[in-house]
Amino acid sequence: MNGAGPTLPFGTSPVAANPLALIVEGDPAEGARLSQGLEATGYDTELAADGLAGLRQFFNSHPDVVVLSLDVTKLPGWDLVERIRTLAGTPIVITSSEATVGSLQRGFDLQVDAFLVKPFEIEELVARLNAVRERKTGESGRRGWLFQRNGLTIDWRSCEVHVRGKPVRLTSTEFKLLSYLVQRKGWVLSHDQILSEVWGPEYVGEKDRVKLYVWYLRQKIEEDPSHPKLILTKRGLGYTFSG
Repeated sequence: MNGAGPTLPFGTSPVAANPLALIVEGDPAEGARLSQGLEATGYDTELAADGLAGLRQFFNSHPDVVVLSLDVTKLPGWDLVERIRTLAGTPIVITSSEATVGSLQRGFDLQVDAFLVKPFEIEELVARLNAVRERKTGESGRRGWLFQRNGLTIDWRSCEVHVRGKPVRLTSTEFKLLSYLVQRKGWVLSHDQILSEVWGPEYVGEKDRVKLYVWYLRQKIEEDPSHPKLILTKRGLGYTFSG
């Protein structure tokens, strides 16, 4: 790879960062209990007291998992689940005072990953979260180190990229940009979000820089760069990785 040396993709490091759990819970005491319990078992947490706050924090923080009480106000729990599912496939664990056939079916339809009936012990929540995350990691490749889809292969360990079986040389900036897009698969990322995360906050506003590097990447990874299928432009918004 050319450039100033490889950069590990976001969310990975020689020592893995703690997974971030977003807890959306209207009961302050219950929210504090869940937060303290998860942090004691290796999670970082953020708390949201209602559905609207939960949606804002989900968009801003890109959590690894969401623990969502159906009893939240302002934006009802199921509405929040639907909004999240339009943005990403982030694992969601629902908590509720009751589980009816209708609510379980709705959770299934919205691809909720687990359903816990209150009251429950922290150990049960942790077990569900760990099982969900292990399953998701397994789906994305060997322990999360390998991405393979639609002819594109990224090995996070060696920072190597192959397209339809052939090695592709990327600069360190190109690799960092590709990593950011892939690890936010399905998200529509604005130019300023990309600039801040890939180049640094001081580059915010340099829209043409993003356009240029997206063009570079498309020349190297797209089968037909003039009709991209992996890195898509969302006019007026930014870019999304759909591979």
